[in-house]
Amino acid sequence: MTFSVIAGTIWGNRGAEAMLETAVGRVRDRFPDSEFAVFSYYPKRDRSLVTDPAVRVHSCTPAYLVLVLFPLSLLAAPIARLAGSVPPPFPRSVRDLAASEALIDLAGVSFIDGREKFLPFNILTILPAILLGTPVFKLAQALGPFQKRLNRFAARILTRCALVVARGEVTLGHMKDVDFPADKLLEAPDVAFVFESRDSLSDEGAQEAAELASSIDELRARGTNVVGLCPSAVIAGKAAEEGWDYVGFLTRIVEGLRSSGCAVVLFPNATRASRPEKLRNNDLPVIASVADRADDAAPVATQTPVLAVRGDMSAANIREVVGRCSCVAVSRFHAMVGALAERVPVAVLGWSHKYVEVMRRFDMEQHVFDYADHDAEAFLGVIEGLLEEREAYADAIGAGLGPVQAASRRQFEELFGRLGH
Repeated sequence: MTFSVIAGTIWGNRGAEAMLETAVGRVRDRFPDSEFAVFSYYPKRDRSLVTDPAVRVHSCTPAYLVLVLFPLSLLAAPIARLAGSVPPPFPRSVRDLAASEALIDLAGVSFIDGREKFLPFNILTILPAILLGTPVFKLAQALGPFQKRLNRFAARILTRCALVVARGEVTLGHMKDVDFPADKLLEAPDVAFVFESRDSLSDEGAQEAAELASSIDELRARGTNVVGLCPSAVIAGKAAEEGWDYVGFLTRIVEGLRSSGCAVVLFPNATRASRPEKLRNNDLPVIASVADRADDAAPVATQTPVLAVRGDMSAANIREVVGRCSCVAVSRFHAMVGALAERVPVAVLGWSHKYVEVMRRFDMEQHVFDYADHDAEAFLGVIEGLLEEREAYADAIGAGLGPVQAASRRQFEELFGRLGH
C-alpha cells in the first residue's frame, strides 16, 4: 500500500518534520509494509536526508505544482478513473499520487482570511489528488475564518475532502460557520502530540544534541535550573516590521535568568544552517544574535552558561534536548507541543489563538503571553513562576497528556476507518 503525504518537510521547519514523521509512523503502526510518497517543498534537501527505501520524496514547490503536478494530474485523471492506474510516461509523482490509498495533508494553517496569497498553494496541494480520485485527509490544522469572499469561495474545495480535522475549537467554529458537512469534520489535537523518536527519518544534529544533553545533565546534577528558550524567526520578522527589538527582548530574558542562577539553552524549531542569511523556516540566525549579545553583556565565565544550538537538528534530537530542561519558554507552536509531549513545563510568547487552545487542554493558558506586549520583566515573571512550581506543573501536564494523545490518535483511526481498514 502507498500513502502520499504533503505540506510537510524533513529539513527546515521542525514542526512540519514532526508532523510528517508522525503521519508516516502511525500509518506504519497499522500497515508496516507501506510505502510513502512525500511531497516536499525542499525536495532536494529532503532526498539527501532520507535513506529509508520505503519513502520517496517528490517536489511540491509552487513551480512544480503549477507546471507539472496539476496539469499532468488533470491529463491523467480520465486514465486513472477508467484504468485504475496511471502508466508511464507520466512522472512517478503523478503515478504515486494516483496509486495512493490516501493523500494526507499536513498544512499547519490553510484557507485563512488575510492569507489570500497562499490560496493557490492551499488549493493545489489537494486538487491533483481530487482529480485523480485519491481520498484527501486534512489532518489537524487551523482553517478559517472564511469572511473574505475569495477565501470563502476557494474553501468550497474542502467539501471534496474525505475528512477535515480542526486543530482546535476556533477552527471547528469557523468550519461550522460555513456549514461544512458534519460527517466530514473532526476536532483533534496536533498530530505531533503522538510523535515518537523511532518515527524520525533524519538524524541531523545527533552529536550536537548529545553534547547539549550531557551539559544539561551535568548542570542539573549540580542543582542548577536549566531553562530552554526557543525563539521564532516569524516573530523576529513581525517585530522588525513593528519597530521593536525582539533579539534585545530575548537577551533581557536571558540576562534575568542568569542573574537568578539559571543556565539557558537556546534551541530552534526551524533550521536551515546552510542559509544563515534566511529567516524563513530558520531560527538559527536569531539564536546566534541572542547568544552573541548575551555573551557581550556578561562573559560566560562569570555566570551560569548560555548554551545554543548552532546547526541543523532533527525534531527527535530537539526533543532530546528539551526533555532535559527544567522548563522552557517558546515562541514556536510545535516547540510548545514538543515540550508538553515531554512533560516539560512551558511558557509561551505567542501571536495567535492557537497557543491558548492547546495550553487550555492542560490548564496552563495563563502561561501564554502576547508577544505584542514585549514586556520582558512580565514574561520573565511567567518563567520564574513555572520554575517555582515546576513539579506541580509537570504533574498537571502528565495528567492531561494521556487524553490529548488519545484524541490526537483518533484522527488516524478515523482515516483508517474511512478507508475500510
